[in-house]
Amino acid sequence: MIFKHTLTIVICINFLITFSWPISAQKKYPMNYFISPLDIPLHLSGTFGELRDDHFHSGIDIRTGEIEGLKVYAAADGFVSRIKVSSGGYGKAIYITHPNGYVSVYGHLQQFSGTIRDYVKSEQYRLESFEVDLYPPAGVIEIKQGDVIALSGDSGGSGGPHLHFEIRDAASEKPINPLLFGINVQDVTAPVINLLKVYPANGFTRIKNKYKILEVGVQGGAGKYSLAGSDTILISGNAYFGINTVDLFNNGNNKNGIYSISMTLDSVLVYEQIMETFSFDETRYINSLIDYPDYILYQRRVQKSYIQPNNHLNVYRNVKNKGILEFEDDNIHILTYKVADVAGNISSLSFWVKSAEQKILPDKNENIPAMDGTIFTYKQVNIFENDQIKFEVPPDALYDTLLFTYKFSISGKNSFSGIHQLHNPTVPLHAWCKLQIRADSLPSKLREKAVIVNVEDQQKLSSEGGTWDNGFVSAEIREFGKYCVMVDTLCPKIIPLNILNNKNLVQQSTIQLKISDELSGIGYYRGSLNGKWILMDYDAKNELLTYIFDERILKGENIFELTVTDKKNNVTTYKARLIY
Repeated sequence: MIFKHTLTIVICINFLITFSWPISAQKKYPMNYFISPLDIPLHLSGTFGELRDDHFHSGIDIRTGEIEGLKVYAAADGFVSRIKVSSGGYGKAIYITHPNGYVSVYGHLQQFSGTIRDYVKSEQYRLESFEVDLYPPAGVIEIKQGDVIALSGDSGGSGGPHLHFEIRDAASEKPINPLLFGINVQDVTAPVINLLKVYPANGFTRIKNKYKILEVGVQGGAGKYSLAGSDTILISGNAYFGINTVDLFNNGNNKNGIYSISMTLDSVLVYEQIMETFSFDETRYINSLIDYPDYILYQRRVQKSYIQPNNHLNVYRNVKNKGILEFEDDNIHILTYKVADVAGNISSLSFWVKSAEQKILPDKNENIPAMDGTIFTYKQVNIFENDQIKFEVPPDALYDTLLFTYKFSISGKNSFSGIHQLHNPTVPLHAWCKLQIRADSLPSKLREKAVIVNVEDQQKLSSEGGTWDNGFVSAEIREFGKYCVMVDTLCPKIIPLNILNNKNLVQQSTIQLKISDELSGIGYYRGSLNGKWILMDYDAKNELLTYIFDERILKGENIFELTVTDKKNNVTTYKARLIY
């Protein structure tokens, strides 16, 4: 069976078990240079460019069978150029620079191996910090292809045991799709297309005679899809489209990200996006690529074939008129979406549009948005202020010009200000914006404890931090929503899990405690034995601190002390006498 892709010809033979060549890559990459970082058949739980919260996934996630401790191998010769240990993000991560101009990255590790382990631990004790970001000079830690560099794990912001693997360009630091380097993953399964949406591009557009976004179900499978019900959509005026689509792999149920999407109008290519590479400073443009309101309201990611004016994401190719199509000629047009994965499996969705002459004026009684609000343009600084609030939006924060709306309501429980609703949380912000809220009722003794809080979800208040300045509390925010001023005077919580005062520890090899904070969040912690700092591994997602016994614990009596400070300098201390 032969499929014609928009940039190349792809031959997909059903009895092939694996694919070792990519499609539509802008650049040729070395195909036999890197080996797999694990010695098991590779099954992916995440793909490059996959749509995540506020970012694109920058590597592949390799499943480890829900267990930790698999050997992780260096993909090629090189030297360790960076080692990062964090309670979030990639957790324990290794970066290896290779002589061919690429860097391989290994994340969410359980522990480092050999020389790397010793180097990191030495630096952690020298700096008295679990979290470190180290840059060993070239030649300090030399690596050969196939060396065991770590064990796989679940550290950092991981959602379960797996290995996160990346390949980056060393010069630009841009991540590149690892599957373009021939990393071998079984895949003869075509992507799935779940949904089509049609959007009016302005107030004069009519879709099926209405000024309203149209959502159409999709039917089919095995690479061929059509609209459920009628296969023809009546459109008058300018419109654009979007689809919900995912990729599947052999032997897996994960709904992964796709590699490319293209659209043709009457066989003419009008839109294409390819997840080959991107830079980290543009990853938040994901919120412009997707139908953001749809995601916020329904937790569903529809990828639009329309580029907003202030969307500078560089995955787009061959886009005509920013993806907006004109339907005014009374003809019938055929549109086709093609969705592909790196292995060359392609799914298509074809449908027809009956074009009609555009109306001059909107019909009466239609749900056209009212022109109420303050115009915020994406091209300049926008400031909204009154005697209670000042909100400053930089020019790179909006994807398009909008009518900013504001509402005030009386203060809620435990609030020292009114509640200020800044526009609508279904509209994304790209950059940080400065928010100042007046808090006249805040007693002077509580000013250093003040924080600005997002109260959109009453069940889970979210602190944005805050500083007191001449009657106002200031913070940086990156979401529209409801905000007010509260104070954090509560101390963090410490719960010992496997120790208590005067306990004999001969039968155990760790000390574990849970730490948490109700509002501002954990800022700092320090554990010690007999007055000397000890290395405590912090797993933030599980609120868990772990000290693995080493030479710092003494035979006989030990005095353990843990001090935890939140981001508003509230402090809790736990002490225990322990016998070993």
